[in-house]
Amino acid sequence: MRSRIRSHIPFRALVLGSTLYFLVLSETGYADSDTADIQQLRASLKKEMAELRQEQQKLNAEFLRLDTKSKLLDRQLKTLRATGSGSAGVTPSIATVPSPTISASSAPAAEAEIAQASTGTAAPTANSGQSPASQPSPESSAAPIQGPSARDQQARRVLETAPTLSNTGGVLTPKGQIVIDPSMEYDYWSQNQLGVNGFQIIPGITFGNIFVHLVEQNIVMPSVTIRAGITDRLEVNIKIPYVYNNGTTTSLVPEGASAQILTASAQNSAIGDIQFGASYQINSGQNGWPIFVGNFLFKTATGVSPFDVPIITVDDANGQFLEGIPKKLATGTGFYSAEPSLTVLYPTAPGVLFANLLYINNLGRTVNIQNTGGGPPSSANVKPGQALALTFGIGFALNDRTSLTLSYQQEHVFTAHENGQPIAGSAYSFGTFNFGLGYEISRSTRVNVSVGIGAGQNAPVAKVLVEIPYRFSL
Repeated sequence: MRSRIRSHIPFRALVLGSTLYFLVLSETGYADSDTADIQQLRASLKKEMAELRQEQQKLNAEFLRLDTKSKLLDRQLKTLRATGSGSAGVTPSIATVPSPTISASSAPAAEAEIAQASTGTAAPTANSGQSPASQPSPESSAAPIQGPSARDQQARRVLETAPTLSNTGGVLTPKGQIVIDPSMEYDYWSQNQLGVNGFQIIPGITFGNIFVHLVEQNIVMPSVTIRAGITDRLEVNIKIPYVYNNGTTTSLVPEGASAQILTASAQNSAIGDIQFGASYQINSGQNGWPIFVGNFLFKTATGVSPFDVPIITVDDANGQFLEGIPKKLATGTGFYSAEPSLTVLYPTAPGVLFANLLYINNLGRTVNIQNTGGGPPSSANVKPGQALALTFGIGFALNDRTSLTLSYQQEHVFTAHENGQPIAGSAYSFGTFNFGLGYEISRSTRVNVSVGIGAGQNAPVAKVLVEIPYRFSL
């Protein structure tokens, strides 16, 4: 029995030892497997960290390049503002105000520096034997180059949209460029007139006839304006209009039970008054100053004069009520005029402030005044009243193609004279609200639409102007 037990003990010990051995081997295998996984994970993390460090180095280099480029552009902008810029290289579709010139010999260095900044390379210093501080900067160059500053580009984008500036000057054409500007203008005039032919005993009681007139006039004026840039600061221009004039006078005479409506219509079409002009930029607009542009316009008398059209006299049918009304309408003023003006421009993001002070000197001359009674005309020296007009407004560049301007014009016409004597009641004032919208069709062509709303009985009720300027270089 003992021997049997003893014989089983080694067997049990062998089995137990074998089991423990296999368990130890199993644990050792698991430990070896975990160690391999950890090592593989660490290797993967090291690889990803290396890649992240490389990406970080690339980003740092990119930030350095952008910072260098930004500093360079800031220096160039300071150079442009300090020394001015010309008008060449401007987008052809934008009417320009010529700006001063900057140093041109700085252009190659600036372009090279920009290229180095854009590629992330540094300017050579050790090989050239010069330190960055000792190397010549773009600001130290001295030859002229043409190039607009940012504030001038902003001004150019919007100013052509202002109808008052395109008529009086202030929007200049760059040197060597021609602008052909076909336009179409529509003016609508309406005026009520009340006349009394009789006498008044006490206020409110009138004996005689009361005449009521409604005068309406529609004027369509296609024109062609040609502008040429002589220098960076001097422009000459000419405007040739053709006028279609159609008017109607409706009279209610006399007032009361026996009132009747009389209507007289007249029209005419012919060339209008041709205009010649020039504009010159006075200063460069440096150091925060606004830009001043002087303008001069000379208006001829090529259109049909109001003194040359036939009128209704008392000998005509219903002449006693319609006497003096023209049978044909004029297409010009009948007088020459010289119109100097000063335009002030101040670009300030996001808009451009502008103002224009205009003086109109109408030149008097001897004319034949027709007799409403049907008799021979009488000769008289007539001098229309001089006029002052002030325009101010603001323009916005809505985007890279569209611009908007808002402005107001107030004009006062002084007393006219006949044979050296003032004509009573000939002085008057009126105002006009203007807003314009411009859109760039292409680099050489844009379309401008502006609307004017009259304020005052002597102002047009509405004016609509459509312009399509086309720009090209010689």
